[in-house]
Formats: sequence, structure tokens, C-alpha cells
Amino acid sequence: MDSLIIDRPSRQSLAQKYVDNSLKVIMLLGWLYLCLPAITFGVWYIAYTFFNQHIILLEGYKEYKSITSVWYLVIIANMVVLVLAWSKGNQLFHKEESATHADVSLTDREINDYYGVPETDIHHLRSMKNVTVSFDANGAIVKTEGT
Repeated sequence: MDSLIIDRPSRQSLAQKYVDNSLKVIMLLGWLYLCLPAITFGVWYIAYTFFNQHIILLEGYKEYKSITSVWYLVIIANMVVLVLAWSKGNQLFHKEESATHADVSLTDREINDYYGVPETDIHHLRSMKNVTVSFDANGAIVKTEGT
């Protein structure tokens, strides 16, 4: 009887490699999930010590009372208002012209004229979920199959 433990990974079958790598990923994700509270605590602790050092102990909050900070806030607020106005303007003035809203339906006749696929096949292929199209060397459609 062969051992369940394979000492040489090069002798593993493809299925064994997939199972091995899948278990490694699952264990890594489980480890990260269990360590997430410790990671979160560490990040919060670093943020608190940074805030305490620079804002409280070194009195960094006094800089936010200056006129320079007010102008920075005015500039940032103007940028936000301009971006919002730009997006709303695009929504108002380009509703019908947007490519995301355009619905171009070609008739079976137009598709037949351009691609050379019979109209009966086109009607049948439109009802399919997956369509496979085969081309020849010149780029013309040779065969279509739907499932």
C-alpha cells in the first residue's frame, strides 16, 4: 500500500497539487481571519500614539486654527463642488447620448447582409445562452453553434 504522504511534490498528480494548494490558501485565509483582531488593534494603537504625539503633546491642533487652514478647506470644498457639478451636468445634458444607455438593435436582415449568417440561424442564436462562432483565415464566419 502506498503512503498517503508524498515526500516529493514532483510526484504528485495534478489533482493532489490542486488539493494541496487549496488547503494552503484556506489555512492562510483562516489564519488571517483569526489574526485580524490583533492586526486591527495594532493599527489603532499606532494611530492613537501618532495622534497623541503630534496633535496633543506637540500642540499640532494650533495649526488648524490659522487662516492658512481655512483657505485649504475653501479650496478643497471648491474642488468637491466642481466635481459634483460636473457629474450632475453630464447626467443632465447627455442622458440620451450616453453609450451606456444606447440600445442598438439590428434586424436579422442587417446582420445577414453584413455577416452572411442565415436569418433563421440568427433568430435561433439570439435565444441561446452561449454562442460559438468559427472563422476562416479571411475572417468570415464559417460556423455558428449555440447552447
